[in-house]
Amino acid sequence: MPKNLVMFVAFAFLLVGPANAQGPVQSQSQPSAPVKGGKPGKVLVGSRFFLAPMQGNLEGFISAEIIKQKLPLSITTDENSADYVLTGTSIKADDKWYHVVFGGKDKNEGNVTLINTKEKTVVWAGEAGDRSMWWGGFKRGGERKVADRIVSRMKKDLF
Repeated sequence: MPKNLVMFVAFAFLLVGPANAQGPVQSQSQPSAPVKGGKPGKVLVGSRFFLAPMQGNLEGFISAEIIKQKLPLSITTDENSADYVLTGTSIKADDKWYHVVFGGKDKNEGNVTLINTKEKTVVWAGEAGDRSMWWGGFKRGGERKVADRIVSRMKKDLF
C-alpha cells in the first residue's frame, strides 16, 4: 500500500507542479515619447540610470546583472544627473516545506519600475520570481535569480 501512495503523490506532483508554475518574468512595456530620434518604448544607448534603494537590497543584485549582461547604459550614483530612475521592491516569502513539496509559490519576488526623470513618466515595469518552472521549489533561486530575470526582460524590451 505505501508504494501505491508514493506513486500517487509523485504523479500528482508532476501534474500540479508545472501547471501552477509562474512564468519566469511578466513585464509591461509602455511607449514613451521619442527622445533625440529614439523609438517609442526604447531607451537610448548610453543613458544614465540611477538605482534607487529598494526593499530587500534588490538594487545591488540588479546593478551586478546590468554589468554582467552588458546593457548599453551607465549607472550613476547621483539621482539628479540620471536620465532614468529604477525603483522597486523585493519580497521574501515564507519558507514552508509544503510550498516545496506541492509546487507552491516563489520564495523571492521582485518588481521594478523605470521612470523617465525629465517627463516624469513610467517607461517600463516588470516583475519576476525565482521559482523554476520545471523544478519547482527544488531548484535554487533567490534575489540573484529575480534580478537576472528582471534585467533580461529589460534588455529585451528596451534595447
